[in-house]
Amino acid sequence: MNEDKSLSHRSSVRVFRVLLTVVGLVYAFFLIMSLYNFPQIWGPLFHPKIPRILIMNLSMFINSVLVGLLYLVTIYQLFRLLGLIAKGDPFNQESPKRIRKIAYYTFWIAAINAVGESVRHISSQGFSAPYLWLSMTSFLLRAAQTVLLGIGILIIAFVLEVGVKLQQDQNLTV
Repeated sequence: MNEDKSLSHRSSVRVFRVLLTVVGLVYAFFLIMSLYNFPQIWGPLFHPKIPRILIMNLSMFINSVLVGLLYLVTIYQLFRLLGLIAKGDPFNQESPKRIRKIAYYTFWIAAINAVGESVRHISSQGFSAPYLWLSMTSFLLRAAQTVLLGIGILIIAFVLEVGVKLQQDQNLTV
């Protein structure tokens, strides 16, 4: 019975690893393509008389490259977490630390997206009050959703940390 559970557990971890690998490779491909195309597409647009286009390109760079790197680092942390689960030790002291890092990366993704969206909006619409208010409201709602996701992940890390302490206490009493 216990061996069947362990086998099912390991196959689930394998499935998650395959999915993370596919997502990571696809995301890395698009990130590399955006870095490769950066000088070819945006290079001629870096003209001193075209500051709006320059700012728009800066926004695209922030949203594609910086956020892309954070997503790849998050995928790496998920791989490490799956490695701990595959070893059969999910209540390791390292697990809450990794989940906490994922939550912090989520906060950084929200912040960088906020900056990129603000720069994009200002470059395309200027500082026109009605457009700025509508755009900033929708963008702040998206940022709030990402921040709430990060808070939820931090709560999971806290609960797991308490579980690790309880597991350690139980191991000491047995």
